[in-house]
Amino acid sequence: MSEKISSLRTTDESIAYFAKQFCLLFPIDNYAVYRVSEKTELFIRTIENKPKLKSGNSAKFEQRLHLPDDIRNNQEKFVFILDNAEKFISTHKPIEVINEVILPIRRNGSVELFFYGVTAEPVQVDAFQNDTCRIFANFYLQVEDALLIRNKINDKQQELSGHISENNDTLFELNERLISYNQELQQFAYSASHDLQEPLRTISSYINLFLKSYGDNLPDDGREYLQFASDGAQRMHHLIKDLLTYSKLDYHTEPMTNFEGNMTLRQALDNLQKSVEESNALILYPDLPVMYGNHSQIILLFQNLIDNAIKFRSKNEPLVLIDVEDKIDKWEFKVRDNGIGIASQFQHKIFGIFNRLHGRDEIQGSGLGLSICKKIVERHKGNITVESKPGKGTTFTFSLSK
Repeated sequence: MSEKISSLRTTDESIAYFAKQFCLLFPIDNYAVYRVSEKTELFIRTIENKPKLKSGNSAKFEQRLHLPDDIRNNQEKFVFILDNAEKFISTHKPIEVINEVILPIRRNGSVELFFYGVTAEPVQVDAFQNDTCRIFANFYLQVEDALLIRNKINDKQQELSGHISENNDTLFELNERLISYNQELQQFAYSASHDLQEPLRTISSYINLFLKSYGDNLPDDGREYLQFASDGAQRMHHLIKDLLTYSKLDYHTEPMTNFEGNMTLRQALDNLQKSVEESNALILYPDLPVMYGNHSQIILLFQNLIDNAIKFRSKNEPLVLIDVEDKIDKWEFKVRDNGIGIASQFQHKIFGIFNRLHGRDEIQGSGLGLSICKKIVERHKGNITVESKPGKGTTFTFSLSK
């Protein structure tokens, strides 16, 4: 029975199922179910079956009717047996229909619907049968309530599913547009950086040529102004160069390969040879493992972090300590220095594009170095963080997938 009930999906299915169970409680030949109208106390026939009676005739049931007050108001009984002295619904002669059986279903004292049956056999009702009908009525209400709740849940799920589907379509469209905008922006940054290189070199070259040819004939102010212009062009050159490097990370990339970590770090130090010698910096590192990734980008990653340590050095000579730890599926690197450090309120800003914590007169740079580091690490499915205190140096921790 439980499997049959669990398969019920609608109120009509539930009524039909319980109508058949009602027939099993009594020797019913014909049955019908009446449900109260939503607007009046009139009851409307919901279902009816018409098998042949033993006499060979079919029972005839009315389409609409009112329950007698003695049935409607009597809440002590759960089943009413009417003998042939007075027929309630069936129009058959007394000899053809012995008894009528009425089993009301009440909710909060009011009849919600009732099961009606006719039989040509005598029906005996006792205390047990009355209790059985009470259980039948309560069980019916529980199933009805469960169906109502389940249908409401299904309706809400369908509604939410529609909203989710609509939102997913909208998110997909927005994501596609965002990807397209990002690609256009990156392509613009690359093209703009590349195309600005040549006119900037021309400006810088002619300023230097003018100073070399006519500088001695210019007053001090004139030479100073041209020197400002030359320095500005030089800074713009470095800025465009770093912007071009940043934009190329997503476009012009070599394939991922395995490479020697020690050789990679030495190449980064060779690129920084002048800065290392001028600052008398000391860089210490252990035997590095074989790594997997974009070789040129990993060189640039180490180069920028070490260059950052040299730029932001304290009064002491720069000391850079590089360490590595095996983390099963990745390598975790730490780059520590003894520099001026970074205040906690500024640490979340340093990986942003063009974010500078110091003026150009204090420390040279484009403000893109750490942004490039972050992008390289993320392209290698890693993460980069910073720990620092003013005057206590800085530690950059980053991970690279094996």
